[in-house]
Amino acid sequence: MKDKIITGTITNKETGEVHDIVPFYFFTHGGKLATIVKILSVKSTFNEKIYPAIQVDVDCLALDSMGNVFKLNLYFLPECLDDEKKIVAEIKEGEIMTATGRYSVSTDGKGGVMLIDPRYSPLPPQYSLEEVEEVIRINNQYNKNRLI
Repeated sequence: MKDKIITGTITNKETGEVHDIVPFYFFTHGGKLATIVKILSVKSTFNEKIYPAIQVDVDCLALDSMGNVFKLNLYFLPECLDDEKKIVAEIKEGEIMTATGRYSVSTDGKGGVMLIDPRYSPLPPQYSLEEVEEVIRINNQYNKNRLI
């Protein structure tokens, strides 16, 4: 089992700083998260020096199964530039849609949740867009002016 423990160092290529990786037991399973999201921002980066060369980060507000709002990142690693263009064309700021996939929760104190290479689709017809927008507005504890 020791072969599944990740250890080592990470070097910042810009500054040369070296940091130890906190030992981590890599254990994947079939757990998934499915949610309704409101897209806050879409950022695409291209780096020809690393593989995969393309990364798309989508910051969202998401709803848990009770309507509570939490921050969520959709993290895409498209295999080619055409896939990147498709994701960026289909996911727009302000849009409300569904997202599902493998998830990871950051334990660094920031409490971030990330879906890795998620599937996404338009809001299903059984949900009212107006009601979902209102739930997100009212339950968004990150916005102190939400009730005004």
